[in-house]
Amino acid sequence: MAMRIPAKTTKDELRKLSDAALLERMGATQDRSSFGIIYERYRRQVFDRTRHMVGDTDDAEDLTQEVFLKLFRNAAKYKQQSAFAAWFKVLTYNTVIDELRKLKKIQLVPLPSDTEAPLPELSESENAIREKQLFELLHDRLMQLLERIPSEEKVILLMKYRDDIPVKSIAIATGLGESAVKMRLRRARKKVLDLDRSMPALAQDRP
Repeated sequence: MAMRIPAKTTKDELRKLSDAALLERMGATQDRSSFGIIYERYRRQVFDRTRHMVGDTDDAEDLTQEVFLKLFRNAAKYKQQSAFAAWFKVLTYNTVIDELRKLKKIQLVPLPSDTEAPLPELSESENAIREKQLFELLHDRLMQLLERIPSEEKVILLMKYRDDIPVKSIAIATGLGESAVKMRLRRARKKVLDLDRSMPALAQDRP
């Protein structure tokens, strides 16, 4: 049952509400005060996420505004069966991917290489080892390495390993099949780990 929230609510009272309650209020009445609270809570996270995707601070700022505009317009579509944070992460990536496509800065389309000449099959333990190696990279080092691979690969690595977005959701966001997403994840992960082995340690990586 939907929560009944008084129409007249002070900002301090709004700050005590959950994300879901604020989204419900936004969806029902387009309440800008509720939107302002969500913006306060998540602006920095969205900016950091978009900056890691596009690299440029000004572009990230523009994309952050676009993400929140899309959130405001789509608040009524939020279903409380899914956690707000997970839903908002996917919305953020969808928005950024759409904008990068418009600017022709990213190309996420099925490629012959997604199905042809697949990488050798790895055992579960080998996959786990590679994932562990990726997670163990220092954050700054990983971000440096991601700047050296194509945007299409960087985006899906960020979705999977930064934000733990399921493969099915990545497939929907990118318009690729799940098998293609899995193949690209494996290739991109291997590329980053190969780069890590071949590149000398960066100054900020050293103790």
